[in-house]
Amino acid sequence: MNTIPIIPVSVWTPTGIQSATQFEVRYVNYIRGTAVADCHLHTGGETSVEVSSQLVPATEEQCDAWADDAAFYRVLAQNAGLTPV
Repeated sequence: MNTIPIIPVSVWTPTGIQSATQFEVRYVNYIRGTAVADCHLHTGGETSVEVSSQLVPATEEQCDAWADDAAFYRVLAQNAGLTPV
């Protein structure tokens, strides 16, 4: 599972403001001990829509502590300024 729930955040889109409730990690690139992840926000639910994307960095210390994907995705969400639930 590459998606974790987050406290809802409002995201402006061309069709109006959407509420994102899911944080998705598509892939992680490692660069000399650190990482940059391609991450996306989704509205969640049965008709989930992607509303935002960004590259999120992780420090060497955070990468060294990576033992579980879900826990690391929570760290990435926090690095993106979001709050995992």
